[in-house]
Amino acid sequence: MRNTLVYLKSSSAVYNSETKFYRWNLMNPIQARKDELITTQVLEAEFPVSYYNVDSTNNEFELVVILEDVDGTGGVFYTETYSKTLTVKQYTASQIASEIDAIADKTHSTLNCSYDNRTGIMTLVVNATSAEPSDAVTSVSIGKDCTCRKLMGFSDLQTISGALGQAQLKFIGDSVVDLNKTSNVYIETDLLLESRNTNGEKSGILAKIQIDRPFLGLVHYQSANTIPIELGRKDIYLDHIDLRLIDDVNESINFNGSNDFSITILFNYIKKDKLLLGEEIVSEDVLPIIDNINTGDSCDEYSDNDVDL
Repeated sequence: MRNTLVYLKSSSAVYNSETKFYRWNLMNPIQARKDELITTQVLEAEFPVSYYNVDSTNNEFELVVILEDVDGTGGVFYTETYSKTLTVKQYTASQIASEIDAIADKTHSTLNCSYDNRTGIMTLVVNATSAEPSDAVTSVSIGKDCTCRKLMGFSDLQTISGALGQAQLKFIGDSVVDLNKTSNVYIETDLLLESRNTNGEKSGILAKIQIDRPFLGLVHYQSANTIPIELGRKDIYLDHIDLRLIDDVNESINFNGSNDFSITILFNYIKKDKLLLGEEIVSEDVLPIIDNINTGDSCDEYSDNDVDL
């Protein structure tokens, strides 16, 4: 079986900031013969864990607080929204809690945030102020524009309601904090492969690499899979390779600068019969068996045999 190994270094690629793909142009193209198809697999890869756990995709905090003036008149409500854009960088859970805790108080409420490192849970505490003699906290909810909820352990649009006249509400995350930007990095091509994503859709995913190193560590990946992925029948000539590295939610990985990574890809050329390649099968003329039996030679062969009566 013919094969070709391609060693790719990110420093030799051209990066497309719109598609997020790296392109390597091949001076010697990958080309199958007429009776061949191509299979491929990632043999090994190295890349740095230099991406931040807080970036532009998960750095927005938003909390909506509704309060009520429950004195003699009642029925007067105030809505106050706490928001903050976290600076893009690496954070611990305590550092995130400190950032949220530093948000300025509002007219009718105050906000405090704390993190318990024994449980991994964050807690938001909202108190009514004395702006009105009898303000009460009616509800606290995660805002629709909050993108850091998973990071902080809160679920989508999580809400808690207070009892009548309640001056304080504790809003506790219903999950432990998740400071991992991603648990895996996926190497994806722009070719349509016979691989499937989590929704069962065809995708260009070539490999899934587990992140087993801390921030600023170096991941070394070697494939234990000996089963290659077959390219489409039309993909028999490749003069370039396009790849991108994405996270668990299909966002492109930002390595923060010119941090190099490398990938080794194996291309195998496999022979297929003409039927599978879609070519016309030309049949050969074959004489029927009965004609062979009835030839003069066959009759002569047995004509002189002695037969006992």
